[in-house]
Amino acid sequence: MTFTSLRHALQAWHPIRITPEGCHQASVAMLLCELEHTPNMFFIQRALHQNDPWSGQIAFPGGSRDPEDLDTLYTAQRETKEEVGICLENFPLLGQLDDQKSHIRINSKPVVINCYVFEVPETVKPINSEEVHDSFWIPINHLINPENKTVYSINRSDEHRPAIQLDDRRVLWGLTYRFVTMLIDRIS
Repeated sequence: MTFTSLRHALQAWHPIRITPEGCHQASVAMLLCELEHTPNMFFIQRALHQNDPWSGQIAFPGGSRDPEDLDTLYTAQRETKEEVGICLENFPLLGQLDDQKSHIRINSKPVVINCYVFEVPETVKPINSEEVHDSFWIPINHLINPENKTVYSINRSDEHRPAIQLDDRRVLWGLTYRFVTMLIDRIS
């Protein structure tokens, strides 16, 4: 896989949009970078917070749309700067993936999440906020490799979800997994 093929796939994408009326809006930023001639994807591990339904999970930078936010693209840019200190206004927006609905509700409303994809240079260095325990890059070839597929057991339940083993201690599952596999399916 090349970065050029990623760009072309994203530019040709016509995302499925979910009408946000009656929903809580949120957005995330998928950051892509070419490191050593290999496309990589940026992830964060959320800090542990008792009231955060995504506490400790592997995710993309992002969060809820504030009333002052112009749109959800602005939300993704603002949240990325707040969480990891990366100012996305200076980097190309490659596209947007299909909107997703979370099973989690906020203020009794379903949550609709938009995912915007940006290309950032390898020189970008994240500065993790108190909301972020860790941040790291993973080669997309690792995400595609079938040997890294696994199943994640959700705490306090018998539910199992498809997942990707990122390394010896981190597992990607849930909403972020859905966005990642959406992109992988599109470029495969």
